[in-house]
Amino acid sequence: MRMILKAGELENIVLNALWELENQEHGKIFVSDIQDKIIADRSDSKEWAYTTVKTVLDRLVEKEIALRLREGKRYHYQSVVQRDEAGLLALSKLIHQYFRNDMNQLEHCLKRLRETRSTERSGKSKSKQESELITA
Repeated sequence: MRMILKAGELENIVLNALWELENQEHGKIFVSDIQDKIIADRSDSKEWAYTTVKTVLDRLVEKEIALRLREGKRYHYQSVVQRDEAGLLALSKLIHQYFRNDMNQLEHCLKRLRETRSTERSGKSKSKQESELITA
């Protein structure tokens, strides 16, 4: 089965919370568990309503990224695709979309990214050192 993973930002937040709860061997995972996990992990002040989380989970079920299983009057959820699988699918799409499957172009881009991040880190270090000298 070839799955095409298409998830928006809200879906990624919910899916990441689901994966983390699964990795913690949480047991059956209900909407409220995912809602609590998102609220605990987010640094922003955005409120995550139960209905919002449930709607996003329903979309993940429709896209066959998650399963909804009945438990009495409630439903619990589990992921269909593991985090590493989803990462590979996303990378594969990115490589195709932006690099036309040319791995040399990707490697060149990754090298530039590493250099940029290295420069940013050293720049932040210098700024921190400079501010420490000024306050000393």
